Amino acid sequence: MKSVLLVMVLAFAVPSLASATDGTSPAGDADTARVITLVASIPLAVDRAAYDLAEAAFAEEVVIDYTSLWGGEPSTMTPAALMEGWKGIVPGFDATWHELGPVDVMIEDDRATATAKVDARHWIGEKLWRPIGVYYWDLTRTDDDWRVTRMVFDMTNEIGDRALTEEAMARTAN
Repeated sequence: MKSVLLVMVLAFAVPSLASATDGTSPAGDADTARVITLVASIPLAVDRAAYDLAEAAFAEEVVIDYTSLWGGEPSTMTPAALMEGWKGIVPGFDATWHELGPVDVMIEDDRATATAKVDARHWIGEKLWRPIGVYYWDLTRTDDDWRVTRMVFDMTNEIGDRALTEEAMARTAN
């Protein structure tokens, strides 16, 4: 209990990384914040089985490219179809955690791109499958916010047992 309190005290006592030496905050701009929040919400929503939140991040039609992971060709689909695909595998794992690195954003008019490293952990029991790589997103500004029009996963490393995906899909089919 003392260690928990010490951590809490230190968390409030240590200056925030957001505070620069000159007292200003590297806050960025509102559109960049909206893009970062949107793309970061996707893996978190999927990990938490909040598929409606993940679905809302996408435009009416989206290009999904997992060719570095599964082969084949990129697919153009509706967000609902993408969610059905994810629901056919993700709930079959005991737990998932898609850890994103910092999200880099470039905005030009009503178009944006974002990138982030990702370390995607998938467990069944003590067994782990862990594809690691980079997400790339293309976005367009809508009347009310930004929406993802293209999402690419570029796998750079893979740890563990890919066969867990088959087991996860079989578990969701039951």
